[in-house]
Amino acid sequence: MEFHKLLDDDCIDVLIVTTAHDAQDGRLIRHQNSLQRNGLNTEILTVLCESRLKRLLLGPIRAYRAVKIINPKCVILPDPELHLLLAPLLSRRCAVISDVHEDYLLVLEDRKWVSNLLKPLIKALLKVMPKIRDKFSDQVVVASHTLRQSSEIVVENIPHIDDLERGEARTPMRAVYVGDIGTSRGMERMFTLLNEIPNLSLELVGPCKEQDQLVGLIRKNKLQDRVIWHDRLSYYESWKVADRCSVGICLLESTPAYEKAIPSKVWEYWALGLPVVVSELYELSSLVRHVDAGFVLEDRKNFDELRVWLANDEELYESGKRGEVFFKHKSLENMNKLSEAVLCLTERSF
Repeated sequence: MEFHKLLDDDCIDVLIVTTAHDAQDGRLIRHQNSLQRNGLNTEILTVLCESRLKRLLLGPIRAYRAVKIINPKCVILPDPELHLLLAPLLSRRCAVISDVHEDYLLVLEDRKWVSNLLKPLIKALLKVMPKIRDKFSDQVVVASHTLRQSSEIVVENIPHIDDLERGEARTPMRAVYVGDIGTSRGMERMFTLLNEIPNLSLELVGPCKEQDQLVGLIRKNKLQDRVIWHDRLSYYESWKVADRCSVGICLLESTPAYEKAIPSKVWEYWALGLPVVVSELYELSSLVRHVDAGFVLEDRKNFDELRVWLANDEELYESGKRGEVFFKHKSLENMNKLSEAVLCLTERSF
């Protein structure tokens, strides 16, 4: 939400402050929905900066000024620079929850824009950050059990049953990918998939920093009639597009950051009853095989099997149903953890 609109709100219980994420980021929206379902007035404030350097240097200062004026009872900080620089400034003003989405040291290796000259400095800051974050945060929340060190609360990237609406008519042989689009996210693999299965179409929902490459791949492979790129949509609209497709795609490349990751989109596909096609990363493929709710695409080895699987509407429905049942079980375990943490920290204020 824009800053001036937040000033019109008499009392904000929880303010999610970000300098690095879009306001429609899935994890932030799910946090907001969870807190609001439990009666906590919650807003998301995006602090915009003109460059990554200004985001690091000026973002925490701008965010502090905004929090000081808005005066929420609790803030949630989802960005590493805010853990490092903003949490110490806010620790005596309101309850502070630092939200750790990923292993930032591993993610650093996947960020091509970070120059080799800057990497040693950033690594040093990231190694110091946990001590500062833990000291000045009332609670630390992490997105997976692999990130948990001691007293952190694990709030996985699993939506609540009510976060996504169903009801769209499904289109056979139409795949969907929701999320940031790029090489490491499987962009080229998705086009290989389309070339191998000529009657499959694809809807892409999300921003792409490699836009020229994306458009070039579509033209080079003559896929203009089979690929629709929606760019960034709201959280609600993104999953409304997905709901009319028949299968969800998650073909991550093997990078240090993704080897142990279970992307939130897999849970969201399953929440809609969509089976998934995933790459053979160990944690991801193990989960899909365990639930029996999708297809693991081995590098160029089993396109014929996939072609048959995609053409079997009954099998797709049953696979999606197994994913949905498993999702509902995991969602019930996960859904109120963040709200309980906030209420525990601020119970005297509510």
